[in-house]
Amino acid sequence: MIGRSGAWDMWRAQKLRDKYRPKSRIGQSFLEAVPWIDVLLVCALFIWIGTRLTLRPGVVFELPPAPFQEGLYESITAVLIPVSRNAQQSETLVFFDDERYSLADIQQVQRLGAAMRTLLSHTARRELLLLADRQVPHGDVMAAVNLARAAGVQRVNVGVKPD
Repeated sequence: MIGRSGAWDMWRAQKLRDKYRPKSRIGQSFLEAVPWIDVLLVCALFIWIGTRLTLRPGVVFELPPAPFQEGLYESITAVLIPVSRNAQQSETLVFFDDERYSLADIQQVQRLGAAMRTLLSHTARRELLLLADRQVPHGDVMAAVNLARAAGVQRVNVGVKPD
């Protein structure tokens, strides 16, 4: 009986080998590479989905493809200028609607937000042209953008002084 069962196992292994393994070397190497290709595709899928689902805080700016191609028509304008009081103290001034506001003073920031909301209630367009010097800190520019967004501005155009 042992001899017969051993023959059956050998026949079964031989038939399965003939059935599922191609006789050419190219076919065998392809079948050996398929699991690795699957692993690579699954890893690429996880990386792609992971980058899509990660939310990074910040404001998204869509920059024009060419310099100074886009612009705003008759929009509200705010000008940011850095001012240094002494060697250690500097602040950013915002000129909006013929008034001066300091971003360092909370009360003036609240007055600026109220002035933006008031002016936006009288205009049909919800756009702001933001002109800032190169020396204005990035945090102050973002504070102005967030203040404008809270006031109801839908689009911010950051202007550049043409050379």
